[in-house]
Amino acid sequence: MMMRMTMTQLKMSSLTGSLSFILNKRYEYEQLVSYRNSFNLPSYNSDITSISYFIDHGYKSNRFRKKYKQALVLANEIMEYYNENFSISSIHREAI
Repeated sequence: MMMRMTMTQLKMSSLTGSLSFILNKRYEYEQLVSYRNSFNLPSYNSDITSISYFIDHGYKSNRFRKKYKQALVLANEIMEYYNENFSISSIHREAI
């Protein structure tokens, strides 16, 4: 029991560190895509739906914009973090 508690505490501390890291990434992404509304997107928020849309469809109308590649890298990092930490399988593993 003591070992499990220690692992949970360790996981929470790393999640807190990675949470601040990903929030910074989301802020950077929002700043890039919303600057003067230069990107053609339905929403300039950094929610998962908007980021997923940008990854899947942003290439069509934004690939020649100045900071497209940088925004795409950030969007992929955010989506990767989301998939690792909030997918159904990872939530199921925590419950077991």
